[in-house]
Amino acid sequence: MVLPTTHCRHPTNTRLEEVLFSALKACLAHGESTMRSWMLVLGCAGLAGFLALADGTPSTTQGTQSAVTPPADAATLEASEAVLRDHITTLANPFFEGRYPGSRGGKLAADYVQRQFEHLGLQPAFTDESDPTKKTYRQPFAGPQKAEAAKQVASWTSGDKSIKWTPGKDFNILGLSSNGAVSGPLAFAGYAISVGEDGYSSFPDDGADLDGKVAIVLRFEPMTAEGTSKWSKEGWSFNAGLEPKISAAIRRGAKAVILVNAPGAKDDRVDKLEDVNSLTARQASEVPVIMASIEAADALVKAADAQGRSLLDLRKLADEKGVIIDLPKATVSIEAEIAKSRPNTDNVGAILPGVGELADRYIVVGGHYDHLGYGQVGLRFPADRGKLHPGADDNASGTSGMMLVAKRMAEAWQQMPPDRPRHSVLFLGFSAEEEGLNGSRYYTQHPIVPIEKHELMVNLDMIGRLGEKPLEAGGVGTAEGFADWLAPYFESSGLKIAGKQSGMGPSDHASFYAVKVPVLFLFSGMHADYHRPTDVAALINWEDAARIADLAYRVALDASLRAEPWKFTSPSNVTTTPGDTPQPTRGRIRFGIAPGDYSGEDKGVLVGEVLPNTPASKAGIKANDLIIKWNDNRISGVEEWMPYFNAAKPGDVVKVTVLREGKEEVIEVKLEARAGEK
Repeated sequence: MVLPTTHCRHPTNTRLEEVLFSALKACLAHGESTMRSWMLVLGCAGLAGFLALADGTPSTTQGTQSAVTPPADAATLEASEAVLRDHITTLANPFFEGRYPGSRGGKLAADYVQRQFEHLGLQPAFTDESDPTKKTYRQPFAGPQKAEAAKQVASWTSGDKSIKWTPGKDFNILGLSSNGAVSGPLAFAGYAISVGEDGYSSFPDDGADLDGKVAIVLRFEPMTAEGTSKWSKEGWSFNAGLEPKISAAIRRGAKAVILVNAPGAKDDRVDKLEDVNSLTARQASEVPVIMASIEAADALVKAADAQGRSLLDLRKLADEKGVIIDLPKATVSIEAEIAKSRPNTDNVGAILPGVGELADRYIVVGGHYDHLGYGQVGLRFPADRGKLHPGADDNASGTSGMMLVAKRMAEAWQQMPPDRPRHSVLFLGFSAEEEGLNGSRYYTQHPIVPIEKHELMVNLDMIGRLGEKPLEAGGVGTAEGFADWLAPYFESSGLKIAGKQSGMGPSDHASFYAVKVPVLFLFSGMHADYHRPTDVAALINWEDAARIADLAYRVALDASLRAEPWKFTSPSNVTTTPGDTPQPTRGRIRFGIAPGDYSGEDKGVLVGEVLPNTPASKAGIKANDLIIKWNDNRISGVEEWMPYFNAAKPGDVVKVTVLREGKEEVIEVKLEARAGEK
């Protein structure tokens, strides 16, 4: 491992990565074991992180509450960059193993955030569940589900031939499997793609079905003779997603699914046998799901096919058109049992206590510290599974920005007259955001004070890669007069900013918006390294990250001094700004909703918000509707909806089935073209 060697421009500030490197060399020179060496290095990291907090004195406003705190001067911004460098390079270091919730690295990241709060002298935010007389920085909750294969048996018979597969060699149970024991005839379902490019479907209208059968499903998608995708110039298209494939086979009657890598595919994973932890889903399938090696599946197909064809022969048929092929000469038996647990993870919270009549009301500044670990969830490219995801921008940058705001506000508190009225400020590092906003949702369901006493939530998520596109500032329409109040902060920030009315979106502010707390979401935008192993600290735009954190600091500071409470409002009652229409990111059509839940707990797409003057609003789709069908196709989540969405054309009229107050309703929606599409 090579540690970063970038240097701070502040001449008096000791660089954290230099301390880490020196400590590691010293440990190794004295013969320490690897684990002990790293534990010593972590201790040094905490000390260095503390020492590196010596930067410029922040500007504060000590006049009237209506005054606007000015932007930081050059020296303060430079010192802020140094703090951000220390925090981001630490959290994105491989030692933290991608900060997956409930993992060793995730727990160490929580320790690091807590240590910074302690160094700043902030008060612990939570009550210890085991001892109500004690306070703690941790709010534990059940983290992502962890699975273990408790039982996995697979065998097949063909005539007088009986073969038992060996776990780990011939097959493995997958994390998206249900428990159960099944036995039945075999069928080949190709790529199990419901709707693909150019009208392709794995399920032809010729009466063939999978009812009561064990389905063999190929990974990836129709490919060329060279083993590359026919539908994507690079890698595989979204049609290769696994969960929609499995769901499609089950909807058509499959009683179990055998997944197998398509032989001949030009993909690093083609020879990899996945297991219960490497292929998972937020929601388990309804039937047993296993993965077989190409060799084991090929032997089964040759024995079961009436014509004696190979798995490669059947793959080539599926490359040309959708096919369901019965394999009548074999019967397959599968037993699957997964033991599941949910190790605890923690929100980490600290309080800067308020003063006077405003002290019982809170401003929240938050950011999630978790990331993808070794690619357990949230992958953009399946080939990245098993690789370390450092998450420098997502969201070491936002977590570091939150801790920088905490530092500067603590300093501002010290400079104010001790009796000056001000709100309490709650700093929150959320866990399990990548799993579906779990940490922030848990906090809003278990707040430290009634949720009505939360005045404003400022969320920092991915603030480290600002480029030519403007900084997105979401939620400016979530309180009456909020956009006007924010205007001078935006104008003086030195940043190009696009204000977004909506308080929805796939980050932690959405949990607060859902319980009617005004929000401000600062986000520097998507980039090619999002949710990839290449999201590293060396690519951070330090200067603009410091400016974004300064903007968050100024807003939070002045909001904490504001006596008048914010009045929550839904952006559906205000005029939206251009481009402010949350919707699926691919396709030519406009629908007009923002999903209300990313956890996958409900089978369907929960409508969180319906944007005005969109096809959804015109048709009568409402917030809290659960979309369960698109025409006659049942959908269990956004991933399964996307192929149908992308296959639709402007002008199409689709029948959308929603579950509303426990009853199904069918609503016809006429789709419109997205901006720039015809």
